[in-house]
Amino acid sequence: MSNLSISSTIDNVAWDNFLKKSQNKNIYSHSIYLENLGEKFEKFFVKKDKEIFASFFLRSDKKLINLSDKIIYTPVVFKNFIDKPLSSINTSKFEIINEIKNFFVKNYTRIEFTSDYCFNDLRPFYWHNFDINKEIFRLKELKYTSVVDLSKIDDAKNLEQTSFFKDLSVRVRQQFNYAKSKRKYILNINFCEETFKNTIIKTFERQNKKVNFDLSLHCKILEKLNKEGLVYMISVEESGVKKAFLLFSRLENQSIYLFGGRMTDDKDDYSLTYGMINSFVNLKNLGVSYVDLEGINSPKRGFNKLGYGGSILPYYTIEMSYNHD
Repeated sequence: MSNLSISSTIDNVAWDNFLKKSQNKNIYSHSIYLENLGEKFEKFFVKKDKEIFASFFLRSDKKLINLSDKIIYTPVVFKNFIDKPLSSINTSKFEIINEIKNFFVKNYTRIEFTSDYCFNDLRPFYWHNFDINKEIFRLKELKYTSVVDLSKIDDAKNLEQTSFFKDLSVRVRQQFNYAKSKRKYILNINFCEETFKNTIIKTFERQNKKVNFDLSLHCKILEKLNKEGLVYMISVEESGVKKAFLLFSRLENQSIYLFGGRMTDDKDDYSLTYGMINSFVNLKNLGVSYVDLEGINSPKRGFNKLGYGGSILPYYTIEMSYNHD
């Protein structure tokens, strides 16, 4: 593949349509998310002739592109290469990344961007450094996520017999079984701003911390995403008392776990575990194939999320510093 070109776009319909059909459908790339963050992002397509092969966005600031603290990924979104051999897909993705690398060098003096787990080839950046004998690009940060394959839930009525359930940690299985047999949890599936806000505030208060993101802004974005059917929220109650909630993005066959929390630290309360596993089953029924449990990079949170049997995959923050003089 050759003759690639990169052009900016303001066509949100084309942008979102490509995202929905892509290999890595990431809610952070959706126009609703980007248009409501209160920051300026410029969107780009990578094309061959008129066909779109990839998209990406950058936080606009003249020649300096810095990461936003309001967003986790700034991914390169790749075309879904259907019925192509893996060798051909790898070559195409390499050429796309290389074209983007050249675009960065030509147009900017400083870049930071954070990939998602589908971005698995850093050679264009390292080879550029080698060719000019200078470290223009560097790996600023390496993080990991866990991705749960919901195709393993092949018989939801006999969940304990599925490979999904068998891949759960002993701790998670015990918590789920205890929740089913000893607690009287009730699940409510709907977006509730009040539950979202109250639980987040309570969670931070228990940790003696202040909420470290704009809660009102995220509520506004989530409300708009919910109207388009792009979020899934489940609340867990017991005896009329809210115990926990979990909130996921839902974009075609892919999902990201965005938020979750409990109202109390009761050691016998496994409402989050119960809600998480039921969410996996429900999301599978809604056509979701993979759930990204982003956030396994702190010891406590990582330990908990890895109990759900996902695959550990890396993602990268790449930094470029280039003087055009």
